[in-house]
Amino acid sequence: MRNEKEGAMPDLPESMMAVRLFEYGDPSVLQYVEVPLPEIEPDEVLMQVRATSVNNWDLNYRKGLLTAPPGRPPLPLPFQLGREAAGEVAAVGQEVKGFRPGDKIVAMTCPACGHCEYCMRGLDNLCVNTVLPGHQRFGGYAEYVAVKEVNLLHGPESLSFEKQSCCLWSYGTVWHMAVARGGLQSGQDVLITGASSGMGTAAIQIARLGGARRIFGTTGSQEKIHRLEEIGVDYALNYHEENVPERVKEMTNGAGVDLALDNVGGEMFTMAIECLRMDGTLVSVAKHGGRYVKLDLLLLYRNHLNVLGSRAATRKEQALVLDIAGRGLIDPVIDRVLPLSEAAEAHRIMESQEHFGKIVLVP
Repeated sequence: MRNEKEGAMPDLPESMMAVRLFEYGDPSVLQYVEVPLPEIEPDEVLMQVRATSVNNWDLNYRKGLLTAPPGRPPLPLPFQLGREAAGEVAAVGQEVKGFRPGDKIVAMTCPACGHCEYCMRGLDNLCVNTVLPGHQRFGGYAEYVAVKEVNLLHGPESLSFEKQSCCLWSYGTVWHMAVARGGLQSGQDVLITGASSGMGTAAIQIARLGGARRIFGTTGSQEKIHRLEEIGVDYALNYHEENVPERVKEMTNGAGVDLALDNVGGEMFTMAIECLRMDGTLVSVAKHGGRYVKLDLLLLYRNHLNVLGSRAATRKEQALVLDIAGRGLIDPVIDRVLPLSEAAEAHRIMESQEHFGKIVLVP
């Protein structure tokens, strides 16, 4: 229930505007509707959403391409998308101790139960009991959303809500991908596929922060080449116009890169493998470019390659990227900010790959 007496901001409305999904389909199925204000349980916080960013996860749910984990209930409809959300505490449940009305907060994109086998091993990014926002629980496409206290982090005062809403999914996931899985080290050459995306621009900044010697970034748009160079890519390559493995080998004296971060999948996955030096590492985190690939196994054993998958981010990694963003060490790249009512347009822009960095919605 919503706590009206203790820890609530005055004059909370009875209803709010939200974007809801009632059927799968193209962006036009997203409906901007008036709905009742969420009620909160004793251990929950009512967040007034100030910004929510758009992710491929949202697009895949809208298309009906996501499935529930084995043994879990089917994904719900109607539904409210939004993996990332930043805002302020509007009200707190009676058991909430760590937050109070007015606090800046960010909802974790990868919450964990804290007590399953994987959480106990420090791999809470693999939590088997996780209830993901924008997947199994209503996400941030609304003016208000209810969030468990344990699934919240304090937002840095120095960072805008728009920037905060871009940190945990892209930067947290990439941090785990590059550092925990890929073993990013100073002096390495790094290749990033889908470099102009939200994940790609995050990878560029994290690779630079980690001391990468040279960063290679791929894009399918000639218009984005210069922008990639502006944000830290040493060699921006258009895969439509260049043979990327040949160019990478040419610019590394025939060796190849130490680390490839694949944010796309499909043909980009196999292309990235061909760019690796001996004992190089590829980390894959996406499949929207294609789920299945053909792979020359000769490359794996002849070149002694490491091919790894990566999933989400731990609680510590999510807190870390939010902290370093607050200190100005990373700076989320935002393509545009749109009103929440234009969520369908945001999805259209993202699907057509017109964006550079993140797209943010504000209620």
